[in-house]
Amino acid sequence: MSSNARGPRPSPPEGERVANGTAPAALIVVAAGIAGMIAAAMLTGASLSPLVWYLARAAGFTLYLLFWLSVVTGLGLTTKLLDLVGRRDEIWLIHRFATELAFVFLALHVMALALDPSVALGALGVLLPFTSQIRQPWTDIGILAGWGMIGLALSFSLRRLLRQRGWRLLHYAAFPLWGMALAHGIGAGSDSHHLWAILLYLSTTATVLFLSIYRLVNAILGRRSPVASPRSAGASLKREKRVEQG
Repeated sequence: MSSNARGPRPSPPEGERVANGTAPAALIVVAAGIAGMIAAAMLTGASLSPLVWYLARAAGFTLYLLFWLSVVTGLGLTTKLLDLVGRRDEIWLIHRFATELAFVFLALHVMALALDPSVALGALGVLLPFTSQIRQPWTDIGILAGWGMIGLALSFSLRRLLRQRGWRLLHYAAFPLWGMALAHGIGAGSDSHHLWAILLYLSTTATVLFLSIYRLVNAILGRRSPVASPRSAGASLKREKRVEQG
């Protein structure tokens, strides 16, 4: 039978198409906005600071929250705890949408820091670790976490090549990467001493820890629970019959 006899391949759901097109379109908007800011500053002679500093801070916190949402929805899918909130396909779309949108805010965070004269990181300082001495080691931790996030975002397109097991093993890296993003935000962030930032970091950390422990406990209990084989079950039935007949 030829492959054409199976009929046309179904098109992806509308939500999947939206998620697929979010990151490229948003990246174009971000790049255009940054280019417009640079052009306006050159024409008027005005400084980009403190606007880029505010952009870097806002993008950094948004990036962290999106990464947290991606981790939480991923854990919610594996633990099935979020089934009470919505359907699994909806949770999956939120997970993917948050991951791709985090990619966009990562680009905005990096570009704003590279343009900020008060930080003096420059392009190399925000892209390559071990090239600056500013707020170390937290800056390098953030750079490494950013590159790791890019790898996870790109892994969506490699899912068929990695197979389900390989793709799942790769996504375990989301936990240490999220921890690195948390450490970067606390160590390098200028707002970490504020009460609202402390509560934000504490609440998000507690959520990830709870879901992780819940998943780990379920996995351990699932391995320890006895599973009777058909042969052992049949032997048990025969023994019970002999006892009844005796």
